[in-house]
Amino acid sequence: MSTHSDFTALDSTSRKPREWYLFGSIENGQNFQEVHINRSGFRIGRRFGCDLQLMWATVSGTHAEFSMRPGDLLVLRDLDSTNGTFVNGQRISGEVLLQEDDIVQLGASEFRVLTRGTNETQIDETIDFSFLPSQLVALEELIHGAGVVPHYQPVVHLADNSVVGYEVLARSDNPELSTPFQMFSLAEKLELSDALSTACRTAGLHHAKNLPADKILLLNTHPSELKQEELLSSLEVLRRSAPEQAMMLEIHEAAFTDLAAMAVLQERLNDLQIELAYDDFGAGQARILDLIEVPPDILKFDISLVRDIHESSGKHIKMVKTLVSMVRDFGITPLAEGIEKEAEAETCLEIGFELAQGFHFGRPSTTFVQSGVCEHIAGNRPQCEP
Repeated sequence: MSTHSDFTALDSTSRKPREWYLFGSIENGQNFQEVHINRSGFRIGRRFGCDLQLMWATVSGTHAEFSMRPGDLLVLRDLDSTNGTFVNGQRISGEVLLQEDDIVQLGASEFRVLTRGTNETQIDETIDFSFLPSQLVALEELIHGAGVVPHYQPVVHLADNSVVGYEVLARSDNPELSTPFQMFSLAEKLELSDALSTACRTAGLHHAKNLPADKILLLNTHPSELKQEELLSSLEVLRRSAPEQAMMLEIHEAAFTDLAAMAVLQERLNDLQIELAYDDFGAGQARILDLIEVPPDILKFDISLVRDIHESSGKHIKMVKTLVSMVRDFGITPLAEGIEKEAEAETCLEIGFELAQGFHFGRPSTTFVQSGVCEHIAGNRPQCEP
């Protein structure tokens, strides 16, 4: 992202001929399209007759104007609009020099500034984008490690509530992409899920550098990563950066469909001294025989199996108890997910669960909770959450 200054300060003689475009949505809810800024004095507003008419209620009749300057430079000025004109989040006054990839906001509408020479490839205007230009910038920053705020949820021994480790959960301090759903939904559309997942694991380990090495960090994966060699490469980097830290890789139970590939992955994880956990067991089709062929160290039973289990029918409790007993017989540690009540925890302990996780023991937080004591990490204010 550029730093804006007076356009006269730049040497225009060194620039090649360029054409300028805006990329965004002309009307709320419409797909994005590319608009050519084809003349100096190009006006944008809601009023009929503007060079670009924006059908947004927050856009003024004549909102802003783009003008060309010698050297193929582009400047923008606000035309005393009601809701203002912003460049990269800052409200402008007077003329502002624009650079490629700047984000221009007029009212609630947003556009990304594009530029290219006449012989360059045209952008495909048929692509169905459903995100804002500023979200693209936010995602790029997250992938490069800026703005990722790891949260940690404790995993406890049910017998005494002692903390054995923490699941690392992805969050962001960017309001454009603050939740995991927002982050990964956009990354999936752009086929960047692997890169985002790697960035989240890296941040999770970095911010936990003061965690005792014997506390396990449960690191999540995206299903698409299981088909890529880059997953193991990224884990090798993590292991080199924290050679003593206990780590465990979480894989969704439904994500592994190739037993041979999973066996190879497990072998490579063993070489890295990284344990394996299968997540959300029981949420869909529980392939017990497949799980036994490539057994994890921990099997996380889905919340649907343990929610209000203390009030469940005898048949349901017997079924869960049988599954727990079966996995324990194969040397797998069962973990109950989503525990929110003391009664749920007591019943899970009675039927054989060894580990548990859920709001009852601690919500995801930027702090580590150990036996009711919060530890300050990553410069964030300590906060204990029940």
